[in-house]
Formats: sequence, C-alpha cells, structure tokens
Amino acid sequence: MEVVAESVAGIDVHQKQITVSVLIGSDSTKPMKVSKRFETITYRLKECGEWLKYHQVEQVLMESTGQYWRPVWQILEPYGFKMILCNPRIIKNIPGKKTDQKDSEWLSELARYGLVSASFVPAHAIQALRESTRLRKKLTENTTQLKNEVHNILQRSNIKLTSYLSDIFNGTGLKLLDALMNGEVINIHLVSHLRHGRVHASAEQLLAAMDGSLTRNDRRLLAINMHLLSDYQSVLADLNVQIDEQLSEFDNLYHRLQAIPGISQRIAQIVIAEVGPDVSPFPDAHHLASWAGLCPGNYESAGVKHGSHILHGNVYLKSALISAALAAKQVKESGLKDYFYRLRSRMGAQPALVALAHKMLRIIYTMIDQGITYVDYKKDQRKAITLATNI
Repeated sequence: MEVVAESVAGIDVHQKQITVSVLIGSDSTKPMKVSKRFETITYRLKECGEWLKYHQVEQVLMESTGQYWRPVWQILEPYGFKMILCNPRIIKNIPGKKTDQKDSEWLSELARYGLVSASFVPAHAIQALRESTRLRKKLTENTTQLKNEVHNILQRSNIKLTSYLSDIFNGTGLKLLDALMNGEVINIHLVSHLRHGRVHASAEQLLAAMDGSLTRNDRRLLAINMHLLSDYQSVLADLNVQIDEQLSEFDNLYHRLQAIPGISQRIAQIVIAEVGPDVSPFPDAHHLASWAGLCPGNYESAGVKHGSHILHGNVYLKSALISAALAAKQVKESGLKDYFYRLRSRMGAQPALVALAHKMLRIIYTMIDQGITYVDYKKDQRKAITLATNI
C-alpha cells in the first residue's frame, strides 16, 4: 500500500486521558514509532500539540468518541495539523489486541495509508447552531411528554375536557386547568366566566366534562407538570431567539430554502444546522444523501441484488426531511407532489416518501452548491419546458 503521509498520529480518546502514537518514516523504510499519554486538561492537551509539532506530524486521526473528541480537536486544530475524525464502526481493531496503546497505533496505521475517510466536521458557527437546534428538539420532546402526562392525569380522573377542547394548554383550557389546580369550586358561573366566546362547547358541556374525581395527589401532580411545562415553554422561547440570532449570517440561504415546497422555517433551520452553507465536503448530492441516511445500502450475494433498508445516517436531518416530504406531497400543483404519486403507484407509499426526501436533499445540495433559488413549475409549464428542450 502507498504511504500518503510520512508523519502521522493516531489518538485514542477517553474522558481523562488520550493515548497518542506517532509513525514517522517514508514508504521504503520501516516507520519509527513513538507513543505518549496526556491528560485531557487544557494545558496538557497544548503540550500534546507542541509534542506533535516537534515530531513534524502532518495528519492526526481520532475517533468520534461521544463528546470527548471535541476539546481535543479544538485545541489541536490551531497547530495546523490535518485533522481527521472517523466513525468508530469502520476502524475496529484486530480482535484480541484491545488496549489503548494498540488502538492508537492502529489509528496511526490507518492514517499513514489513507484507509479511512474523514467524517464531516462543520465550522464553529454551524456547530453552535447545531447544538441549539438539537437542544430545541430534546426540549420539544420533553414538552410533549409533559403534555401527555397531563392528559393521563385528567383521563384517570374522568375529566373529559379534551372531548370539547382541541387544545387544553391555551386559552379556555388553560384557565380551566388552573381552576382545577387551585382547588376552586367548579360551578356554572365560574365556567361561564372562564369560557371564551369562540369556544363551540357550551358552559354546561364544559361543566359536565369537569365533573370527575381529581384526588389531592393527582391535583399536586397536575400542578407540578403544568409548572414544568411553563418553564419549558419559556426556555424554548429564549432558545428560538438565540437560533434566530445564530441564523442571521445565513439569512439568504435560510429564505431560499423555504422556496422548496414542504420546507418550513424550522426545517430550513435544521438543514442549515446539519449541512451548513457549504457542501464542498460532499463530492456530490448522492454522498450527502448517503451521509443523511436517505439512500439504501448495497446488498448483493451470488450475483443477485437484494433490497436493503436505508442507512442510519444523520437522524436529525433525515427526520426533518421526511417531515418536509410529508408536507410537500400535499402541496397542490407541485412537481414534488407529482413525483411522489408517480413513485407510489409502483413502489408503495413509504419507499416513495423516502425517495421524495432524497430528491429534496439533492435539490438542497444543488441550491447550496450553485447559489440558486428553487422554482416550482406547474404541470403544464414542466411539459412546455420538456418540449422546448427536445426540439
């Protein structure tokens, strides 16, 4: 195998320490091997950078081990090394030889011969935006769990507000829940006072729906969940403001992405946070789709190709684009909608939905790569363009 770098380092990363192995030597000679351990506190990692610089290291390879690799990367990157982050699944060591020393040596061997491809590490501004959008997703999921717990408390107490109110966490529903939590006497006068004029259900119906048996313990649990829900909603509002500020430097791309049918403001934010404003790390749109997990893997045996599921990929980007595809297939007179139903007739709804998300990601890649804006032509316009092209 051809040596791609004559001085490389492999780093086995852990929480408290890192093990670094350096290989130095040309293709025609046996490389010299040097190893050393460093603690992960800042000044020791800087000593590691100086040590690697002393050995004239060109490339540094490390695994993406949880969040432990990030401070190591941030401290060593300014030293000018070619930093390579790789997926642990594709660089498993030889069985039976599992030590930190062997792991770091194996990483340096892989780097020396260029046997691993680098994982995508975005710029610092995109990393910050990505952390914010991912935290928002977690908080939103926690908010949904809290709402479900409130629904469970009401149902086991035989309080049927959801039979008449579509949203019990705003307006009239929230006021009635406050009355239940505060232990107020529920009567027709109170319900009439709290009921908004645009609510279809009458005060008598709402009063009957609240005629349940809310125990003291359930009332306290209801209050705890509602207070937590209020806190989450306040934090989410602040986080949305922070995300808007972080997106200000990508404002042009942010608005251009929303020209694609099905791409909402939130999905456009996730796309920018996960992909960034530069797609050059991905050779083409198909590489980006593979990284996102929106294309099937290859499975061939004895010359026969079998069907294969889509890959894991980037779950944040994949789930956002699947949601975008669900919305896009409902947009009237849209080329993306026609594309979905054309595929659904021969492959089924679920594979067609994934294929639509795949197509949308390819469109996004072209938009970012060429700096253009998506134009969605109607069916007769697409036919006219096709005819003009064939002439």
